[in-house]
Amino acid sequence: MTKSQAILLINKQLGGNKLKTRNTTFASISISGNRAAWWMNIKLENFKKDWNIVLAGEHEIFWLKIPANTFKNPERYFRIWESKNAADLLISSDRQERYFKDISSGGTEVDFKPFIIERFSIPEEMKILLEDKPLKTLRTKHESSSDIPSEIRKQRIIKQDQTNITYEKIFARYLKGADNIMLQDPWIRLPYQFNNLLEFCVMLGNNKEDGKEIGLEVVSWNSEEYLNLSKEYFEELSTSVQDLGVNLSYRLERHHDRFIEANNGNKIILGRGLDIFEKREGRFSIGDVDQRWRKCKACEITYLKM
Repeated sequence: MTKSQAILLINKQLGGNKLKTRNTTFASISISGNRAAWWMNIKLENFKKDWNIVLAGEHEIFWLKIPANTFKNPERYFRIWESKNAADLLISSDRQERYFKDISSGGTEVDFKPFIIERFSIPEEMKILLEDKPLKTLRTKHESSSDIPSEIRKQRIIKQDQTNITYEKIFARYLKGADNIMLQDPWIRLPYQFNNLLEFCVMLGNNKEDGKEIGLEVVSWNSEEYLNLSKEYFEELSTSVQDLGVNLSYRLERHHDRFIEANNGNKIILGRGLDIFEKREGRFSIGDVDQRWRKCKACEITYLKM
């Protein structure tokens, strides 16, 4: 989506011409390291007047408005790109970590949520055009080309209470052909989270070629007092999924990041790990046997080509 398309869409919704190219900064989601964010520069003189920011996601567009002189001395709040005389902003689009905060090094993590005026859904016909457009990769002065994935395929944003989402839909095509996969998810602890892992293994078993086997290494963690219980669950689960052609091993190590990395060259960054579904409702629920009927938790998934 271009700046002019976004402005046209918002003005059409508002029924006027409040936003113009000359009073608006536009950004779509980019990748900096493993972080999904909106990157932009705002000239320092623009903070002296009312200024609009338009941020494009996968399913919606955000309109923000910064009133004149909100940041009288921008250098106190933001990283400054001196050669451009501009504030260099990196606003997090990760709903699980510092969402809508400026995460640029040298900034003060200004929260931009209070400046959101309105959000607009992207029309379906425009989503189709954007579906397979790669995300842009940002490189900082501290990163070499070997530090950055060669291709950002896409980002999927799952909305709160969204249905018709399954592990097969969001993972299978990116794990096809892989015979060694690592899943790092520190929050596989409770029985229902081990059930999620079981369902992930079932998806892998259905996704592989007949006669082939898949090595799955799971890296997770639990509180010290419950580590033995986690070991018991992992051992039992690893025995169960052998019939699927999935050879599950595990390591209990303390990490924060959640991701899947496969030896077919794909890596999937997981906002919530495998725990994307809301608590199942009622004693008898269709969602117990069919993920399509389960309501989801809001989260984001980013697909990388390594």
